Amino acid sequence: MRIRSVAPPAPPADLLGAATTIGRRLVREAVWYRGRCNWIGVEPAADGGGGPAHRALGPALGDGTAGIALFLAELHATTGAEAFGQTARGAIGQALAHADDVPAAAQRGLYAGAPGIAYAAARCGQLLGDEHLAKRAARLIRRMPAEGTSSDVVSGAAGAIAGLLALARLLDDERLVARAARLGDALVAAARRGRAGWSWAPTGGPRSEHGLCGIAHGAGGGALALLELLSATGDARHNTAIERAFAYERHWFDPEEANWPDLRGIERREPRGAFRPPYATDWRHGAPGVALTRLRGWQITGDERLRCAALTALTTTAASVEQALLAPRADFTLAHGLAGNADVLLHGAELLPESAALARRVAEIGVGRYAATLDGWPCGSGRRPALLTGEAGIGLFLLRLHDPTVPSVLLVA
Repeated sequence: MRIRSVAPPAPPADLLGAATTIGRRLVREAVWYRGRCNWIGVEPAADGGGGPAHRALGPALGDGTAGIALFLAELHATTGAEAFGQTARGAIGQALAHADDVPAAAQRGLYAGAPGIAYAAARCGQLLGDEHLAKRAARLIRRMPAEGTSSDVVSGAAGAIAGLLALARLLDDERLVARAARLGDALVAAARRGRAGWSWAPTGGPRSEHGLCGIAHGAGGGALALLELLSATGDARHNTAIERAFAYERHWFDPEEANWPDLRGIERREPRGAFRPPYATDWRHGAPGVALTRLRGWQITGDERLRCAALTALTTTAASVEQALLAPRADFTLAHGLAGNADVLLHGAELLPESAALARRVAEIGVGRYAATLDGWPCGSGRRPALLTGEAGIGLFLLRLHDPTVPSVLLVA
């Protein structure tokens, strides 16, 4: 693949400096009360009209204080600045204190529920040298409900599996692997089994709609969770489910688009070919997330079909990044934008070596455009401090480029 040249700023950007600037802004804007801290996020009005809504963040990893704590703890470990460590402690304390506020339907999710909060607490404890945080993470994950209605990575069983396996390593607790295996059995039992393959009912949508493709809410996320179980246990009993979930996404792949469709809102009675679906290119839906599932599948199984699909998805992701760099104030967040897609390209450098250079170019251009502006980095509509949807995640991406040992939050397990 040939990636077009996009000239970076000169001199080369200080990526650690830009991440530190984001961290300092988060420290300044934290609102403290009795040793814990939170932030105010700005969101568009719920009904699409009127002015923006200002509200305190919840506790979750994806869009709450747990995710900000994780970024600040990583930044503290890299820079040694005590302000980052202190604010990380306040933020994870806030998340742990309000973990039960998460709606019951999302309690098992990695990015919306208890596993993500517990993962952030355990990782913060490791980075900050605080064993008490690891104990609180263990207590929280013990309270996670065994049953739920959602199967996806963000708010359901697939995310719980990934979180439990990550926590098993951080807390050195093999019992969490056994819990993940039981959830794997439940995830397989909940699968929709059709001629095109296996999928899961879309979270929050009518059961009459198609199961989705992709990592965050789709069949690929379920396959990824089962792949991580295979890697952790060596037990191949879910291999059929993994293969059939990938078959479902192959059924929907469009060679002309070199992408996988966004099937949200489309009824199951509408077969392929009866409608023209939209095609997304962000971590949640479409090629970037598919690239991560196929890369991980190839690494675990050595399946050549997964390697080829990963290469296709990476190529589509790179092309979308090139296009987005031409747009003024394109979204830069992990979940919806350029930082997330560039993070995917970093993961794919083994297959597409030039993708690492493009990922760095994304960061260089972003730093040149936004690091010193009063408005900050573009996060869709509204000012967002959070991990998946705001500046904390952009800061973590910059930090990962500075230090590749910093783990990604887009592929936790």
